[in-house]
Amino acid sequence: MKPICALSTVIENEMKSLCLRDFPCGKGSWRTDDTHETSNKEANTEELGSLIDLLTCSRSPWKYEGSWSDQVAALREHCVRKSECLSDDFVYTFLTSIRVVGQRVSLIDEGLLHFSKLEQLVLSVNCISDIPLKHIPLTLQVLELYANEICSLRGVREHHLPCLQHLGLGRNPLGSTEDLQYISSSFWPQLVSLDLSWCGFERLGAMLEAVSTLPCLRTLVLEGNPLVLSPGYPGLMIDRLPRLLYLDGTRVGPQDRHRFKGLATLKDLVLDEAVVNVSFGVIRGVPQPPVPQSSASADFPLVSYNYLVTYQFLTDQRQGSILAQLDLKDQETANSSQGEEVHQGVDITQAAVSADALLMSGTRDESKDSLPVMKYSSIVHSWAEAMDLKHSDTHRIRDLSTLKNFLLQGLWLSVEEEKVTSWPASSSETPGAKSATDKKGSAKEDKKKKKKKESLLELVQEPPVYQSLGSTHLDLRNLVLGQDSVHLLCDLGVLEATCQTQQQQEQGKKGKEEKRKEEKKVKQGDAKGKGKAHKDGDAEPPADDRTPTPVQPLTVEISLVLEKWQSTAQATSTTHGAQHYTTHHSA
Repeated sequence: MKPICALSTVIENEMKSLCLRDFPCGKGSWRTDDTHETSNKEANTEELGSLIDLLTCSRSPWKYEGSWSDQVAALREHCVRKSECLSDDFVYTFLTSIRVVGQRVSLIDEGLLHFSKLEQLVLSVNCISDIPLKHIPLTLQVLELYANEICSLRGVREHHLPCLQHLGLGRNPLGSTEDLQYISSSFWPQLVSLDLSWCGFERLGAMLEAVSTLPCLRTLVLEGNPLVLSPGYPGLMIDRLPRLLYLDGTRVGPQDRHRFKGLATLKDLVLDEAVVNVSFGVIRGVPQPPVPQSSASADFPLVSYNYLVTYQFLTDQRQGSILAQLDLKDQETANSSQGEEVHQGVDITQAAVSADALLMSGTRDESKDSLPVMKYSSIVHSWAEAMDLKHSDTHRIRDLSTLKNFLLQGLWLSVEEEKVTSWPASSSETPGAKSATDKKGSAKEDKKKKKKKESLLELVQEPPVYQSLGSTHLDLRNLVLGQDSVHLLCDLGVLEATCQTQQQQEQGKKGKEEKRKEEKKVKQGDAKGKGKAHKDGDAEPPADDRTPTPVQPLTVEISLVLEKWQSTAQATSTTHGAQHYTTHHSA
């Protein structure tokens, strides 16, 4: 069990460190009485101005460096000027601002009520789990509890803070529907600023209903919550809160209100579902594979190479239902004797999976910190120096909290090589090398008949073999921080095969260059024998002095776009499209 650290204990220790009753503050023999004549002053006394200088001079050992209250300097100076007023009650009423940050405070106790004129209380980065408003002075205007352990707002039920204007609850494990019940005008009638950033609120509609009851709200911070991933954010907030001036630190202007006018009045809006579009562009830096041979001019097997991009992403609603259908069909296969009908149903479901570009998925990967991720892949592309995939996937995620966690962790991306081996479909031939007898017999056949026969051969492909050429991790935190899209050129490094290919090309060029120079020398010798002059200026620089060609790293263009409604018209069209999609797939 963690030890309890009361707020009043921490404040008391801070007040003792002020040394209000010791030199140079308070009453003591070091003070002089200005009414006395100069001749009566003792040698060990200090002038009032000198005592104040000891408090404020940067080199003075009595200068206080603490920051637990903005009024500490003024309080110490006041105790020097009017030491007769020094008392506990005076200190309690003098301080209107208290700041205790990172002191492991776990309890707001009744000792705080001694500060009867307290207006600002900052208790960020502590271990507070409850907000007992009964222990907080009613004069409080600013309450900051950022980065604590507050998991419920039930402590505000019985007592209210009628003068509170700012409430900061960011970075706390809040997010339940019950918590939103306490975000209303009945508890915070004068609230102007509300900070609920980086909590766990994911229902945009419920949040709208709660904050719309605050009549004085002008500043709202919700960044970092799962609900900001909804396509209706921030449009619905801007339209529903006409008096709002700042949302997530950004000024709400007239253009914003014009774009989203009437959005909050639309019905049947899908608010608790995020739509993420993943697109791939050009792949560069893949070394050229062996040139594939045609079936009419090569021995078997035939090998072809293609390339694709794979990545890990959350299982969306549609694909999750398909996997559930697969599991159901597998169970029916085990319990039913009608294998033909079940097999037909499985084929239909597998076709639906392939239609969604799940070329290499089929199983979920639960190893990524318990997040339900799957392996997705782009279309395959034959080799080229610049392979433009022009591929896009759309993911619809309803678990916004899981999506937030996934985006904070980032995305893994890989470039893979697909190797496909093909054999003749003839039953008399088996995969492997041809026998010597077959080779002799085939050599005696007429070339025209051979070409005609081989052109009619049906090839059987073995299952593709995939090899990862490189992988990288993508940082997607900006999508949670408020950005709608991320466009990256991923550098997967230089492949070893690329270096080897370039070295071979350089060696080949060097060999050709040396051979050409030898031939030129021979010609020059013949020319000298015939009396022809040779100019030294015609000599070319040696091949070793040439600048080497820079190595092209493996790069991939990727874009992730989080769908957000940019206007009321777009929201209307998108909603109608989603309803059509749902109706079509339900049918």
